[in-house]
Amino acid sequence: MGGTGGKGRRGWAPVAIAAVALVVIGVATYSSSFDGILVFDDEPSIADNPNIRSFWPLTRAMAAPPDTTLSGRPIASLTFAINYALAQRDPRDLWGYHAVNLAIHILAALVLFGIVRRTLASPRMRERVGAAATPLAFVTALIWLVHPVQTGSVTYIVQRVESLMGLFYLLTLYCAIRSAEETDRTSNGWITGAIVACALGMATKEAMVTAPLMVLLWDWTFGSSGLESRRASRWPLYVGLAATWMIAAALAAAGPRAHSVGFSFPEWPWPTYLRTQAGVVAHYLRLAIVPSPLVLDYEWPAAHSIVDVAPQAVMLLAFIAVTIWALVRRMPIGFAGAWLFGILAPTSSVIPIVTEIAAEHRMYLPLAAVIAVGVIGAYVIRPRKLPRLVLALSAGAVVAAFAFMTHARNRDYHDYERIWLDTIQKRPSNSRARNNYASALLVHGRYAEAEDHLRAAVQMKPDFAEAHVNLGVVLCARGAFDEGIAHLQRAVAIQPDYWQAYQDLGEAFASQGRFKPAISSYVKALEGRTNDVMLLNRIAWILATSSDADLRDGARAATLAERAVRLTNREDAASLDSLAAAYAELGRYGEASTTAGEALALARKKGDPAIAPELESRLALYQAHRPFREATARQR
Repeated sequence: MGGTGGKGRRGWAPVAIAAVALVVIGVATYSSSFDGILVFDDEPSIADNPNIRSFWPLTRAMAAPPDTTLSGRPIASLTFAINYALAQRDPRDLWGYHAVNLAIHILAALVLFGIVRRTLASPRMRERVGAAATPLAFVTALIWLVHPVQTGSVTYIVQRVESLMGLFYLLTLYCAIRSAEETDRTSNGWITGAIVACALGMATKEAMVTAPLMVLLWDWTFGSSGLESRRASRWPLYVGLAATWMIAAALAAAGPRAHSVGFSFPEWPWPTYLRTQAGVVAHYLRLAIVPSPLVLDYEWPAAHSIVDVAPQAVMLLAFIAVTIWALVRRMPIGFAGAWLFGILAPTSSVIPIVTEIAAEHRMYLPLAAVIAVGVIGAYVIRPRKLPRLVLALSAGAVVAAFAFMTHARNRDYHDYERIWLDTIQKRPSNSRARNNYASALLVHGRYAEAEDHLRAAVQMKPDFAEAHVNLGVVLCARGAFDEGIAHLQRAVAIQPDYWQAYQDLGEAFASQGRFKPAISSYVKALEGRTNDVMLLNRIAWILATSSDADLRDGARAATLAERAVRLTNREDAASLDSLAAAYAELGRYGEASTTAGEALALARKKGDPAIAPELESRLALYQAHRPFREATARQR
């Protein structure tokens, strides 16, 4: 991170030792994160994201499906495409994803170390704390590195968008500081580095938008003689940084997360969101000091009146007033306040994010200000008779405690059921957590337990479509079809484009032998999943084999089954089976026999003995010029 006045190699030695220590301690603390699984937003952004599965065209690798965490964040998306390639196209080989997340976090800590060290050695700080710049910067970066709140940005894989943006934010400021210290030619290189880092950050996450202003405030606060005398030499830097706002504006204009971000949500008008954030930000500040309990998903309730958050609002307004007062007077505490509130502002004040009212990962960068004020403040105001060793031991105790807590918190991410049970225990009124925990229980066939949590979820949040779907599926699986179908119908009434709900509704009707409504539900699901092979087969099979002559439609069945066969490159026995049944319904028995024979050969080749006897019996029917009729739905 460069020298700040040290003499030769002796000046570099403490810096190098500190850097190595940050790397080693960071790896040790987060060694428990590598067994983490995909949770919450990881699934749509990584496992179900087709855009990260190839590098070409590059625009595809840098894009993401709408309304996912990676939407409108091309640089972050590209890093996941790289991870996918290195994982040999297995999206659930997560070691590499965790390794990249940790590398980003450690690099960010190293850059933070450089920023704090150079700030403390700046002309305005040198006299008071310059002699201790390296150890103070090291302790600040180390506590920030191992702080448990950071697990939300490091172990929760897709929140790389936060840590990666944080790295670019820190690099922007570091390069800007270096450009003020160097000669013209070298300074130009650092200016270029700052602009490039800022541009990359703008294409990573929207909170980067305050970075150019933070550079300006650093110059104002810590510059040798204030902003006025430096304006001419810094002009290229300021213009270049400001120009990167066009990147953020262009990406935001595309509305990549229109269903979760913006001002058009009647249930979360901006005044309500702003009021609510008073309580949220106060909670963040408490977690910075006492990082417990940590919660994956808060589902924070709305503050409908200022009275609900009056103490927190008064406290925050006082902090903001002090920040402004200190900034005007070029006091370092003012820059720390600006860092805290400025980075939080885009997501915690300005733009409502209705699906994520509170999230610990938003404290990734703001946390640095709280820690720096605590560490440097303790050093400056310590009693003169207090040995520095006591301060060092105190800092060591904090680091050890935080590292232990972080190491333990990472284990909560090892199991899907565990992380959501942990969330419920800490936020019992969280309907989303209960729904997700129920989903984990369903995987293990624990229907009764899942039903209890799902009933609680829909009671807490009656318009929660996904919980209605899961409860409907559970009830149907337990034989309570009428109540289950009612919940599925409620889900599609809440969310008309909920294609999975229509599919589940179709399954429920088909299980009862109610094929007409089953077909209607399947067809509706197919509107949103036009190339879903299973849906194509479900519809084609019923249309080709139903005992209800009014429902059968061989031509339509053949069209759908032919599409399924094309999509599977004639490598799916079920699709071929459906097509054979459709041909038989049309009286095209020669084609039916040939296709059924192909399905039978494929099933034998792939070692699927369960379906082979059925295929043999249907082949015999087609060879005898007889169609196949099925009285009940066959689940394919």
